[in-house]
Amino acid sequence: MKYKDICTRKTYQKDGVEKSVWLKCGTVRVTDDGKEFIELNQNPNVTLFVFEQKAKQEQSLPDDF
Repeated sequence: MKYKDICTRKTYQKDGVEKSVWLKCGTVRVTDDGKEFIELNQNPNVTLFVFEQKAKQEQSLPDDF
């Protein structure tokens, strides 16, 4: 399994210089067979599933979920 951080960037001014801070807001989990899941920190106990976009006439969830 592979893990990736989901972050947001906040910019601010310090001594006249624009700076950035990165805030972690969740995690993406990618399984060995390529399935992806998102867990967002502001929605505990909720897992979002990630799917490749399909043509409009094919937009439905895969059967294996």
